[in-house]
Amino acid sequence: MTPPTDKQLTTALVTTMTDAFNRSIQALEDSGAIDASRMRSAYAGIGSKYYDIVTEQIERTAQSGAASIRELFQDSSS
Repeated sequence: MTPPTDKQLTTALVTTMTDAFNRSIQALEDSGAIDASRMRSAYAGIGSKYYDIVTEQIERTAQSGAASIRELFQDSSS
């Protein structure tokens, strides 16, 4: 089996982390821990203030995570 590329790993991580972020925000709001109404007003997809901030941080984290996962593939093939 060919190990996934860094781009494939990053894409998978971005998808997973985006889902985790959205689920966490919703769970916190549902539990009454936060009021996300202000965030939601500027979190309306690509180009919106908070969406772009969150996406940038998720992408940066995914890129560093991909490097860590790559190391696992290299260690297991040795």
